[in-house]
Amino acid sequence: MRTGDRAITIRAATDADLETILDHRLAMLDAVFPAASDGRERADPATLRDLNRAWIVRHLNLDFLVWIAELDGSPAASAAIQWFDHPPAPLNPIGREAYILNVYTEPSARRLGLARRLMERLLAEARAAGVRRIWLRASDEGRPLYESMGFGPRNYLELTPD
Repeated sequence: MRTGDRAITIRAATDADLETILDHRLAMLDAVFPAASDGRERADPATLRDLNRAWIVRHLNLDFLVWIAELDGSPAASAAIQWFDHPPAPLNPIGREAYILNVYTEPSARRLGLARRLMERLLAEARAAGVRRIWLRASDEGRPLYESMGFGPRNYLELTPD
């Protein structure tokens, strides 16, 4: 694929992409959860990176799949899908659900359609697995993309310790 004179490749992440996955996840978390002055204690960045590294090593390509968008041969964006198995329900008889997370594009590669192409790949993956429910949490910046792809609010409520 090409965008103008730039070559775009979408590929499945491998173990060799661990540092890129971590860089993108932590940058996404920093963007979505900026340092607040509300007094809440934040995890130490090095500790958070180590905890994420251990989790990704255990889950990558099992119940957690990551796709990388390369721009001119270098990783520029990534997005992940995590499988959840729930009891079967009337609108989801197989019970499997897909949670999309860690959608991140490096600032220098934004507005080139990389996130959309990654999302299209993740949605194709979920449909191929027979998933009937795909969900995500949206940042303000990402919300227009997701809404343009058919995502909308549902009847879920959330309780957090805060």
